[in-house]
Amino acid sequence: MNKSNVSFRNRLLIWQYEYSDAVIGVAFFCFFALAAGATLVQLQNSPVVATQRVTGVVEHVSLAPINPKAAVGRGIYYIYDVRLRDDNALVLVGGDVGTPDPIGSVVPIERQHHKHGADTYRLLNG
Repeated sequence: MNKSNVSFRNRLLIWQYEYSDAVIGVAFFCFFALAAGATLVQLQNSPVVATQRVTGVVEHVSLAPINPKAAVGRGIYYIYDVRLRDDNALVLVGGDVGTPDPIGSVVPIERQHHKHGADTYRLLNG
């Protein structure tokens, strides 16, 4: 076997010269993949830490979703604009109910307070 006259140091320099662009590209790809993964971990659902039963007055009712294919296998779904009685805030509330509550009616709502400070609302049936 012929032994190469190129030293190990020179082989490393040749390898660095040949593949440095590829190594930098892979490093950037890995960095962006890890950054996107970290963002997805941070966007995970915030768990509900407290619930409260409140009431509100229906101001507007609309049928949702607009696309009928999206509602396959589900009942009729309504979106309510409800004015809360305790702090007079206008919130959107979704509900799977047989008939919509008329405008001006008082409806029971569950306020769900999440770990990161957001509140969501759910229409109670009854």
